[in-house]
Amino acid sequence: MTKQAIVYEGQDKNPEMCRVLLTHEIMCSRCCDKKSCGNRNETPSDPVIIDRFFLKFFLKCNQNCLKNAGNPRDMRRFQVVVSTTVNVDGHVLAVSDNMFVHNNSKHGRRARRLDPSEATPCIKAISPSEGWTTGGATVIIIGDNFFDGLQVVFGTMLVWSELITPHAIRVQTPPRHIPGVVEVTLSYKSKQFCKGAPGRFVYTALNEPTIDYGFQRLQKVIPRHPGDPERLPKEVLLKRAADLVEALYGMPHNNQEIILKRAADIAEALYSVPRNHNQIPTLGNTPAHTGMMGVNSFSSQLAVNVSETSQANDQVVPSSPTMAASSVTLPSNCSSTHGIFSFSPANVISAVKQKSAFAPVVRPQASPPPSCTSANGNGLQAMSGLVVPPM
Repeated sequence: MTKQAIVYEGQDKNPEMCRVLLTHEIMCSRCCDKKSCGNRNETPSDPVIIDRFFLKFFLKCNQNCLKNAGNPRDMRRFQVVVSTTVNVDGHVLAVSDNMFVHNNSKHGRRARRLDPSEATPCIKAISPSEGWTTGGATVIIIGDNFFDGLQVVFGTMLVWSELITPHAIRVQTPPRHIPGVVEVTLSYKSKQFCKGAPGRFVYTALNEPTIDYGFQRLQKVIPRHPGDPERLPKEVLLKRAADLVEALYGMPHNNQEIILKRAADIAEALYSVPRNHNQIPTLGNTPAHTGMMGVNSFSSQLAVNVSETSQANDQVVPSSPTMAASSVTLPSNCSSTHGIFSFSPANVISAVKQKSAFAPVVRPQASPPPSCTSANGNGLQAMSGLVVPPM
């Protein structure tokens, strides 16, 4: 390369024509007369930016740049240089590829047969095939015959791409103002591929209640482990979410003893089941001569043996306000060796389920109940004077 500038050697009187390379508007008489011209749009005077890094000029050579007549036989080539000065040795902004300059108007018109090795690039799959309208997601384009410099187009938006292999390209999705499906094609030097069979990418809005929106929310709150990839698989997200919920709210399903103990602790804390006679309030002016205790009964009837060691004659415990209750009577001289609230299948008490949230009403008995004769609770009898208020 000699870097020798081509100097204009013509004799034109028009100063705008005294140049080696001319634009269409300078040469066209209609454009000079400010008339309409169809070629002005096809061959503009300003350069066209392609792929953000390439400039395309529409220029015509104004003189014969060859030394000899006829077709050239040497390998002389030319370049177009964009510079800030008129000197080639100055600050160069851009340099074109080597060009073959000739005088044959028919040169290059014949269709060039495509080399079988130069196959057309095509898209086979996109992973992931959907993303948010905000853009910025990393997407892998999978296909065949990819090469360096091949660009990816989302709809009409040309995006930055990175060639991984001849079968994979990594891109960043551009933003889109509305959700929907866009076609994904390939482009190289203003030539587009995959028009017949483009890839498809689905844009989803962030406010749409979709499954992917749920996964996107989980991605932000699920705890991360060392070595995790930037985007966790959906199976890993679901497993960690389930582990987190079980740790916060759940109880182990294989340990029934712990479940029963926690349930008993919660029931005692909520309903305050009495433990001894000191917790039982005393009613002063009651004509009844028997002690009565309200025992919480659940849906399954429990066998309860109630022991009263106090000599108080007038003792009443109101039933739980939120659960069905059974009221039983026992004489003051009854004794038992099982202790209060000992559960035994042999000690079943006949009880009346109370359907009201109020305490039971006690009526005086016609005759005193018989005394307890055994220690196993057989002398217990149901109180006949119990009145159950309606709901």
